Amino acid sequence: MSLTVTIAIGVLLIGLFALIRARRLTKASIERDGLSRFRDSFGGRYPEILISQVYMYLAEQHGAVEPHYIVNPQDDLDRVYGLADLDLEDAVLVIADRAGARLPRANELDELKTRVRTVEDLLQYLEPYFRPEVVKG
Repeated sequence: MSLTVTIAIGVLLIGLFALIRARRLTKASIERDGLSRFRDSFGGRYPEILISQVYMYLAEQHGAVEPHYIVNPQDDLDRVYGLADLDLEDAVLVIADRAGARLPRANELDELKTRVRTVEDLLQYLEPYFRPEVVKG
């Protein structure tokens, strides 16, 4: 009888250990993939290069060096990332330049102050610069 109880306790402990380890691995996997979570929150509405460059820039701005950093579409750019006025203009230019997109002109940057408040606003603003330009012949 005591052997049966000992074996049952051993199996229970091994099962509990396996469960805890599996939960840690799952959590680590989810946390590790902040870019995928960010990408998924937009459901394919924006080009991949735009999403990845915005994510990388914002993670860098916040001092994150690990790939599990969470960026939410509704994050306020000024409050969360300290991006307002000239800093926001710099961010737009750096993101577009890194991705090889067309850079906004000075008069186009004037819209930032009234139009861009959140991360999603930033993506909406930048998206036209990531479209190929049509050359009329």
